[in-house]
Amino acid sequence: MAAEDNKSERVQYIEKMMMWDYKGSSTVSIEGLTFTDEDMIFVSNELKKLDTLKTFILYCNTNEPETLRHLVDGLQSCKDLDTVKLVSMSLGDEGIQYVADGLRNNTKLVEINFSNTYLESESIRILAEVLGKNTALTILDLSENNIEGDGIQHLFQIDLFVRTITTLNLGLNKIKDEGAGHLGAALRDNKTLDNLDLGSSEIEAEGARLLGDGLRNNKSLTSLKLSGNTIKDDGVQHLVNALENNIILKDIDLAWTEFGEDGKKAIDAYMEKTGCSVFKGFDS
Repeated sequence: MAAEDNKSERVQYIEKMMMWDYKGSSTVSIEGLTFTDEDMIFVSNELKKLDTLKTFILYCNTNEPETLRHLVDGLQSCKDLDTVKLVSMSLGDEGIQYVADGLRNNTKLVEINFSNTYLESESIRILAEVLGKNTALTILDLSENNIEGDGIQHLFQIDLFVRTITTLNLGLNKIKDEGAGHLGAALRDNKTLDNLDLGSSEIEAEGARLLGDGLRNNKSLTSLKLSGNTIKDDGVQHLVNALENNIILKDIDLAWTEFGEDGKKAIDAYMEKTGCSVFKGFDS
């Protein structure tokens, strides 16, 4: 009986959390729980009743990725859903397959956030296959995962990045120089991406050179974040030299990229010539 009472209290708590913002903003946000199958079935059934839901946010973990099957069953009934944020949970390849299948027919999605969900390159291939059919998506956050160079290839093989994506967060991944090269090649002719975050993604001097070469004549990107990468003086010089005739880029974050006096001089000269704002860190 006590166990039943506890279960009832838990269900009431989840229901209250779901409805907290829904009436005022068509948003459901659930945070701070580890979901069981039973919890997810309850959430799924409740979602089916929310016919005006636009934003779904889940900052919770699950015991098994299979639990997500129940969630996507509920999300599929939300015909106006345009924002999905599944954050800090164990998706991985298996979980992202369930989620991707569930979102396959949603053509209204504007924003997706799957940060810190244990995604790897294969996960991105699965996701990209589904995203390629979406014509509305503009914001994609895949930060704090384990995405490597081949994952970047998967991502940019879809036409979505040519058509609609304006903001892409890949910070805190394993992009490295290989991935930076793929990004540079993809951005050479890109006409939509406006904001790109590559902070702390293990990029070094060669990666900065490849990225800079790709952005040399780019006509869309206005903000680039490279903070926390070890590009050092050589990388900084390669980057700003490549970008000196790019009149579109307005803001670059190069804080904590381990540049010295030569890098600082190159940045100062670049800013003076182009008017672009470069954040060098609080100590520079």
